Amino acid sequence: MDILFLILIIPLFSALILFITPSNLKLISTLHIALSALTSLAIFSSIAKLISSGEYYAFGQILFLDYLGAAFLVLVAITGFFSNLYATSYFKWRFQTGHTTLKHIKLNLALAHIAIFAMTLSCISNNLAIMWAAIEATTLSTVFMVVSKDNKKSLESGYKYIVICSVGLAFAMFATILLYSSSLNTLGDEQSAILFSQLLPLAGSLNPHVLMLVFIFALIGFGTKAGLVPTHTWLPDAHSQGPAPTSALLSGIVLKIAMLGLIRYYAIVANSAGFGFVENAMLISGVLTLFVAAFFLIRQHDVKRMFAYHSIAHMGVIAFALGIGGRLGIFAAIFHCLAHSFTKALAFLTTGNMTRIYGTNDMHKMGNMINIAPLTTVLFGVSICSLVGVPAFAIFVSEFLTFKAAILGGKFIEVGLFAIALATIFVADFSHFFMASFGKTVGEVKFGSEMSLWENLPLIALAFLVIAFGIWQFDSFWYLVENGVNEIKGF
Repeated sequence: MDILFLILIIPLFSALILFITPSNLKLISTLHIALSALTSLAIFSSIAKLISSGEYYAFGQILFLDYLGAAFLVLVAITGFFSNLYATSYFKWRFQTGHTTLKHIKLNLALAHIAIFAMTLSCISNNLAIMWAAIEATTLSTVFMVVSKDNKKSLESGYKYIVICSVGLAFAMFATILLYSSSLNTLGDEQSAILFSQLLPLAGSLNPHVLMLVFIFALIGFGTKAGLVPTHTWLPDAHSQGPAPTSALLSGIVLKIAMLGLIRYYAIVANSAGFGFVENAMLISGVLTLFVAAFFLIRQHDVKRMFAYHSIAHMGVIAFALGIGGRLGIFAAIFHCLAHSFTKALAFLTTGNMTRIYGTNDMHKMGNMINIAPLTTVLFGVSICSLVGVPAFAIFVSEFLTFKAAILGGKFIEVGLFAIALATIFVADFSHFFMASFGKTVGEVKFGSEMSLWENLPLIALAFLVIAFGIWQFDSFWYLVENGVNEIKGF
């Protein structure tokens, strides 16, 4: 059986198993963990095959695994597994306190596997139309993980999520249709006209003026799903209202998958119309996104909304790095996707612990967490330190590389704007962190002790990865990213 088919069929099979499993919490949780581990192992096997043998295809080149897609599959395998592992503990607490039902838990866990399927398909689709459909499927699968029929705010946020993202992705569909029409007219081959692996080396022969319009549509469409300003408005509500593991999946992987779609169009258009056009578009988008997110971050006191605006800010960082361009800027953008995925998953999973302790997301009602749950406080601190770019944490690496690329490129005004935005985020984050961790407890403490080691294990693993990628160069991943950069640059 082809490995690319296997990494798609396992999560679908897993979702089916969970749907038909009897409503027993322990059984459902055990199966969820085992099936998530199986999916991740299969994904790592597919990546290992790529590293040893190079790019490979399946189903008549409809599916393929290239280095760029493999870099994002790493996020699906690692962030997806640890988010799913934490979900079993999180929903157990919610069930024990009467905040959810076994039916809702089964639905949420099964949908998580369908979301993994959609995200995996997005990474390995050579056919750009299928990639678009897969990214749209991530919306349809995760929206029901966000909403709860007993919570009006979650229903509103789910409606806002699906409407705005679907309308936004309609622009990405227009980009796909327009690209196909233009490439078919030029290449005269129906199959090659929609395949990324065929379009990229032939991009120079395509009409550059048409492709500029294609990129604008792609930026609006995939940028909406990625949370870029001004079409970001669905994100704070969806991320703050969903369960903590769902928020981790949304911010840690789903946003990055949308960015992958945009990067593929970035590569095709850049190799046709020139890198200057796409870099300027991404630079404008990145700066605007950074400053809007930084402004709203200062005003947030709901810990999940704070991290949601952080997701917007870091999508701005990725867009900014792509706007700086060059090999170093593009490398920084792809690396930032991984660094932010691990960090933001850790951050949102930490909010699950915090909500259990205080029964609220309002940081004004928290305090003294260092004495109540010291390990959770440390893990919360690790996520904050990485998010603001403290040295020896993963995000520092990509932000440093972005600064370096901008300075080497002589873009000093852009460097100044980038520094101002990041400094604002730094101040806002640490003020909130100290309030929740060391301030006086104002509200009620509903669970006055630390979580168990098993419950904290996914958080500890993510914290380790955040630090490890900040101080160590993992050759296999760097190999994927470097070759992904070569693909984008047309080498």
